Amino acid sequence: MKIAVIHENAEDLLAGYGSLLAAMAAMGHAVNALAPGSGPDAAAGFEALGAEYAMYPLTPRGLTPVGDIGTLLHLKQVLYRIKPELVLSMTSKPVVYGSMAARMAWVGDKKTVFALVEGPGFAFDGGGGPKGRLLAALARPMFRAGFRSCDGICFRSAEAETFFRELGVLQPETRTVVVDESAPEDRDRAVLAFLGMIPSD
Repeated sequence: MKIAVIHENAEDLLAGYGSLLAAMAAMGHAVNALAPGSGPDAAAGFEALGAEYAMYPLTPRGLTPVGDIGTLLHLKQVLYRIKPELVLSMTSKPVVYGSMAARMAWVGDKKTVFALVEGPGFAFDGGGGPKGRLLAALARPMFRAGFRSCDGICFRSAEAETFFRELGVLQPETRTVVVDESAPEDRDRAVLAFLGMIPSD
């Protein structure tokens, strides 16, 4: 199976979820890591895990309409080329634009789109001032669209799931799970089970 994992930073993806990518590759899947990064070092890191690496443009914090549209279109092109059967997006903007791009990129009966959410993210931690409230108001429909593009959403804490449910951006029927295991091997196993790649315990 072809898999695409989308993140906002290559080094953070390697450090935080390299073991998950390695587990996917060890199962015989073709893993593609999509993330902005520093080039050769990141590519070598992913290659050592058994994953292909591709960069895409991203402004990780703030809302930049022109840049964000460019990110969405670039991801759409990359995903159209790869044609993965499973897409897993992590961190705020990839969860929004990666999930939307996956739905836009191609049509396939076997395609599944997932998100892994660690917390509210930059758009909702700007404080209570006018700028923070505006950013949160603009981000709300974006997250709603991103989540609607997903077949399932994996939250790293119950607090994160509660936050987005109370925000009104999660559909009642959306399939979710909370994976709060701290040990990487336990976390990876729980994520893989939610993705349907291994049996559930």
